[in-house]
Amino acid sequence: MKFAKDLYRWDLAQYFTPPTVTDFIIDMLNPQFGEHLKDPACGSADFLVAAFHKGRSIDKNYADCLWGSDNSMNAVQAAVLNMLLNGDGKTNIKKEDSLENVNNSLDSYKIMVCNPPFGVKIVEKRAEILNRFDLGKLWEKDSKGDIVKTDKIVKSQETGLLFAELCVKQTSPKGRIAIIVPNGYLGNRSENYVFFREWLLRHCKIASICSFPRFTFKTSGADVSASVLFLEKRTELLKRSTDSEEYFFHVGMIERVGWDLGNKVAAPVFKRNEDDGSYLISPDTGEQLIDSDFSSILTDFRNSLSADEMDWITEGITSKVCSAEGWSVSIKNVLDDDLKTLDPKRYCEKYVSLVDAIKQESHFYLTDALEIISQGINSLGERIKKEDSKVYKYIEIQDIGYGDYKYTEMKGWELPSRAKHHVEPGDIYLGSVWGSVTKWFMADSRLEDAIVTNGCYRLRPLSGESDKLIDIVAFLCTEAYAVQMRALARGSDGLAEVHETDLSKIVVPIVTDKKLRIEIKEYLNSLLDGRQTLSSAVQLWQSNNAISLPKVSKRHHHAVLV
Repeated sequence: MKFAKDLYRWDLAQYFTPPTVTDFIIDMLNPQFGEHLKDPACGSADFLVAAFHKGRSIDKNYADCLWGSDNSMNAVQAAVLNMLLNGDGKTNIKKEDSLENVNNSLDSYKIMVCNPPFGVKIVEKRAEILNRFDLGKLWEKDSKGDIVKTDKIVKSQETGLLFAELCVKQTSPKGRIAIIVPNGYLGNRSENYVFFREWLLRHCKIASICSFPRFTFKTSGADVSASVLFLEKRTELLKRSTDSEEYFFHVGMIERVGWDLGNKVAAPVFKRNEDDGSYLISPDTGEQLIDSDFSSILTDFRNSLSADEMDWITEGITSKVCSAEGWSVSIKNVLDDDLKTLDPKRYCEKYVSLVDAIKQESHFYLTDALEIISQGINSLGERIKKEDSKVYKYIEIQDIGYGDYKYTEMKGWELPSRAKHHVEPGDIYLGSVWGSVTKWFMADSRLEDAIVTNGCYRLRPLSGESDKLIDIVAFLCTEAYAVQMRALARGSDGLAEVHETDLSKIVVPIVTDKKLRIEIKEYLNSLLDGRQTLSSAVQLWQSNNAISLPKVSKRHHHAVLV
């Protein structure tokens, strides 16, 4: 909504949703004649406007089917005005505490759609409200390892999680839901999020998970990476998620949203001819084409196996659908994971296809050759203490490059609290955070009395596995490594981290060319002596096809998730 965006800003992170995003989500939900749709945190009614424009093409009275509520009177007033200006003279929008009234409209709507207020600091503390939600109760594992709900009310719960439960509760059986959530909800390891995902999988089938690049919602102040979940409510509640039948769900990675992700102005980005840079023009409108992935993701969804499972995905679609099969994965990938991870990065075509391609050739897993060394100890497992008066070479994350490093000399008392890893020659340090996964270096013989930030993992070769260092150091210089690390990072922002248990999922291709192994060995020795880096050499070998690796497209923007 453009007209009122700068007139007001309400609390609790109830941000405007960009119109191109709302149009895309409504198209994915595919509302039909007479289907009632509600947004329980409607803000400025952007979802309702998008649904109104789509619905009235099949039902001139579709405004009667649209419902919205918000607990901010400012938001409600803007929402009503937004609907009126877009042609809806009825506006079934009211000021309401949706969480308080969750039980008033159970199983009532065919479609629920929501971009709720979310964040670890945006919580519900009222016990009488929490008592109305499954996720307002304490969940724990019983003696059999099953996740069960207790009668104990938690002290607080994230509002975003409660809105997710509300949407499910107010949807009719076989109805559908679209809800925007931070990726932390889908991937974080903490029990609160694991229990949420278990609850969700018991109540719903996943139709699609579509991720947005970081900064998609930056125009409204939200610096998170988020995804939209498309769900179908089950007709019968499962006792445990693993009781589910096998089915396939679609995964889409939106990389281009049609505007500049780097600033709050959100200037539009138009498609250009790759050969000469000229702007592409629509033959229908004569206007420049917006450069976004929404249309292709929608087509991919409708051509996926998920559409075979759920009729509503393609109901009423008469336009020609392309013959290519859309990307989908089996729900067994989620159910076989103890954490029930739903982060789309792990199931996207780019990551899955890359790993499958590497596995077709000689390979090994990273932790088959390297062991992780904990913070504050040496390679013998002995605890090391910093000395206040001693001078250390401190290496922080911005000091690390692609196999190289620099350092700053600091007294022990000057070192920041994140200075945790005591360096020994032969250590390999890997950036552990989403935004720094391409950073790595190998500690050489020069690094005496050095300490590295805890923003890295410290690894050392396992006994008898030193020959695999040739494969590892070459692989660390490639986009194939960076893609795997970014896909495995858990969290909602630039500090999303690859957990040490996920390092075991990193697949390393083996360099089979004997002459090339000898050449890489020379670079490896140079690294250990502190003389040169590998990155430029590996790029040359890849361009000459000397190293056999799948061709991986580089990200066109640093906000793209994988």
